[in-house]
Amino acid sequence: MKINFNKIYKELSLNGYYSIDNFLKPKVCDKYNKLITKILNHSKLSENKTGFHNKGSYMAYNIQNKNEIFFDLIFNKKILKICELFFSYGSHQNDENNFQFDNIAARRLIGKCNNQNLHIDSRLCGVDPPISIHFFIYLTNVNEKSGATRVVPKSHKIKRFPIKKDNKKAIKIYGDKGKMLICNSSIWHGSSKKVNFDDRTIITLSYNRWFFRQKFAAPYSLKQKMKKKMTKEQKFVYGLYNYPPKSENLRLRMRGELPKN
Repeated sequence: MKINFNKIYKELSLNGYYSIDNFLKPKVCDKYNKLITKILNHSKLSENKTGFHNKGSYMAYNIQNKNEIFFDLIFNKKILKICELFFSYGSHQNDENNFQFDNIAARRLIGKCNNQNLHIDSRLCGVDPPISIHFFIYLTNVNEKSGATRVVPKSHKIKRFPIKKDNKKAIKIYGDKGKMLICNSSIWHGSSKKVNFDDRTIITLSYNRWFFRQKFAAPYSLKQKMKKKMTKEQKFVYGLYNYPPKSENLRLRMRGELPKN
């Protein structure tokens, strides 16, 4: 599959989102979906009956720690190439390793669900240069009844948070399993109302500029055997060199080896 990286970069800058069909093969999606089912069945997390994700929504965080196969997505060369272009804007010309992995999670909608409120994931509206990017990977087919992700084009440039009347500006992103939706994390988005009884499962994968905190302190839960497999570039992506020292007695630079305690 050929990807026009420059087109993706331009669309992310202009509209705040871009989608790629058949990014993953259907067999790979089915494999991931089965693994996520096992993770959810063994998870201590229960259904989100109230709050942000609404009734019928189930979440599994840090799925790379549940099965190492999900590292394949974190270090996917095409995804990292998109990140490299995305974060080059606003970075010093001599900067290297200017972004890091933030979080990978699975979200499943079961049965009928209300729509999710429009929101942003970057925690900072209208920020330029961008600070975060999200990848939403569809593991099941998504149609008008499936509670598809919806986005408001160009909203990543608006310096306010979405309100109820902004819902009418949103468009739904349909697609078959394997589709990947890429978003500037400041874009207004959320799931739409789900009216069928089919399970809808997605993987969410995000990256930040290297000096922003991760959702979880991912390097500290990294298994030693996985750490040994990583290249130096992968360790930068995963954040192993991006944690600040406890004090000036350890080192003066913000970046360096991960503090042990």
